[in-house]
Amino acid sequence: MPPTNQLQQLAAQGRGFVVFPDARIYKEPGKGSIQHLIFGDFVSPPKKKGGGYLKWTKNLTKEVNGKTWIQVRSRQTDGWMRLDDIQLKRVLEVNFVDIGQGDGCHMVTPADEHFIIDAGIGDNMYRFLRWRYNLNGKATKLPKFQAVVSHPDEDHWKGFELLLSKPPKDQKRQIKFDKLYHNGIVQRTGSSIGNVVEGPNGKLYLEEFILNQGGVIEVLDIENTKSRYETFLIKALENFPDLKLETTWKDLKKKNIMYKDEQMFMEVVAPVPEKINNKLCLQWFDPLEKNGSVKQIGKTKNGHSIVLMVNIGKMKIMLGGDLNSKSADHLMEQYGKCDIRQLRIDIENAKGNKKISLQKQLNNVIEDCRKIFQAEIAKSCHHGSHDITNEFMQAINPIATVISSGDEESHCHPRPETLGAIGKFSRGDRPLIYSTELARSSKEFIEINTKLLKGDKVKQKIVTTYGMISVRTDGKRAIICQKLEKNRSQFGLIVKWHIDKLVWNDERGEFVTL
Repeated sequence: MPPTNQLQQLAAQGRGFVVFPDARIYKEPGKGSIQHLIFGDFVSPPKKKGGGYLKWTKNLTKEVNGKTWIQVRSRQTDGWMRLDDIQLKRVLEVNFVDIGQGDGCHMVTPADEHFIIDAGIGDNMYRFLRWRYNLNGKATKLPKFQAVVSHPDEDHWKGFELLLSKPPKDQKRQIKFDKLYHNGIVQRTGSSIGNVVEGPNGKLYLEEFILNQGGVIEVLDIENTKSRYETFLIKALENFPDLKLETTWKDLKKKNIMYKDEQMFMEVVAPVPEKINNKLCLQWFDPLEKNGSVKQIGKTKNGHSIVLMVNIGKMKIMLGGDLNSKSADHLMEQYGKCDIRQLRIDIENAKGNKKISLQKQLNNVIEDCRKIFQAEIAKSCHHGSHDITNEFMQAINPIATVISSGDEESHCHPRPETLGAIGKFSRGDRPLIYSTELARSSKEFIEINTKLLKGDKVKQKIVTTYGMISVRTDGKRAIICQKLEKNRSQFGLIVKWHIDKLVWNDERGEFVTL
């Protein structure tokens, strides 16, 4: 007989989730696997012929060779699964979507809260969400989302334009957002992002921001500033009157918790402001012209990306925006209470015991910063750019790194030296490195004959299926996986995913790869 309690709980809940690390759907109990599911995949009862879903009862179960099998539907496939391959609890799901050059992360928490953290520059994130939530159909009620724009570079925010505007003609249902978090920096006409002032320490600081906590943006002379990003925020407020905008910075004196539920929390660890002339400012990282004018803004704009640390159980996942070497030094100085730039120079010039002593001091700073930045899984800063320090990479000390990069870009991301450094400064004998671009290993877009195939279904399938790196974890176990470009059979089972597994080891006090 089937384990009545579990069956009753599943029936009452109306859905379940795949157990660690994966499972299959079969045509018949134990015969002919037809779908490969991964940890945390949503599983429901089969659909009724007239619409709606059946209810899980004993009538939908079979006993075969001492195992209980149950009829299910998952990933648009109907069939049979072992009852003990289905669990009641949802896990944390983090999808690094292949949005081309840029960042785009989709997150679903164990409490079924939904986040979009950056959305790329084009329509890839929109097409992923349209596929994921069947925005052209009449499925169940859509969840509400929260948005995070790590910083105002187009390859991080422009993809939100489609998501925070009126529904496109081919979309029947509108995704709705409750909050949009941003770092307050706005690029205006030309290369301006605000006033640059000198602090009493001789360093330069940016002192002009959109600083608001849930309020309406008040923009002076918007017609003359012609800021695309600023205009985008204003239009988003017009389209979603209840949308709350929040400028998000780190206060070193307390935890900045952006989100929390019973199983996890998400903390803001950057940008870190400084108080200059009784005003909170962000350090300026770009050089000035000889006459003191601003020419470059990239390092400052990127360097003050919102950096998030996702905490669940024993696991941490870091989302590092577009941090660079100067901002990495700044963060380590703030958290490690040490001028790391000067310390690096002193080590280079020192000899003998003095050099050994200074190196030990640097190692202590790295250890202090690991308390904040060490993560089991990290999204690589700035798409695998070379502009990041060895010390900061040592502070992150990941087991697995995910790089979000794309085709047809002029930056050569990910850089070869960065890939080498990630391997060198990561944990374990064989650190894991993933890339959305390499996971796809085909063109981001392909030409299709629209006479034969309506819409962009082929274009959509390439990005949403083959370039995404998906992380699923309950805090003690995790999988990191990518879709195979071609299914294979292994021991008579269908295989659609390449899966790497991380498991917490109590004796060693750390995660180990299986």
